[in-house]
Amino acid sequence: MRYAKDHKEKTRQRIIEVAAQNFRERGFEGEGIASVMQGAGLTNGAFFNHFSSKEDLAREVVAYAMAERLDFLNERIATGGSTQAYIESYLSTRHRDNPQAGCPIATLVADVARRSEPVREAFAEGMDRLVSRLAEQWPGLPASEARGKAIALYALINGALQMARATKDNAMSEEILASGKQAALSLL
Repeated sequence: MRYAKDHKEKTRQRIIEVAAQNFRERGFEGEGIASVMQGAGLTNGAFFNHFSSKEDLAREVVAYAMAERLDFLNERIATGGSTQAYIESYLSTRHRDNPQAGCPIATLVADVARRSEPVREAFAEGMDRLVSRLAEQWPGLPASEARGKAIALYALINGALQMARATKDNAMSEEILASGKQAALSLL
C-alpha cells in the first residue's frame, strides 16, 4: 500500500504531539515509548522509523513544546493581549490543573536539567525566543534591562505555577497563584 508523500512527516508529528502532551503530564521518565505510540495509534516497532531513541524524541518534544508556547505568547500579543493578561492566564487554576496542555517550562524544566545536551540546547533555544519576545513588551527600556525583566518574570511565574501544582492544599495553591500574580504584576 502506497502512502501520500507527507504521510511519514504527519505520522512523526502526531507522535511528537502525543509525546509532548504525555511528557508534560508525567515527565520523561514517567512516560514510555509504548504508551506514546499507542496514543498515536501506532505500534512500538514504528517508533524507530521516526526517532533513533527516546532521547531523540525528548529533544523533538522540547523543541515542539517551546515553539508551541511561543506561538501562544505571540497569539496573545497579536490579539491585543497585554503582558498582564498573559500573567493572569499563566497563573490561573485552568493552567495549573491542565499541565498536559500548558507551558513546558513549568512541567519539564527539572527533567530537562537531567537530560542530554541536545535536549537542554532545544530548551535553551526555546527559552531564549520566549524571553526575547516577552522583552519586546518593554520597548522603553534598554534591551538588557527588558531582557532581565522578561527572565525574572518567567522565573517568577514558572516557580509559582510549579509550587501551586505541587501542593495538595487547594487553599494554599490558590494563595500561591494569587501571590505569584501580584509579584509578577509588580514587575510590569
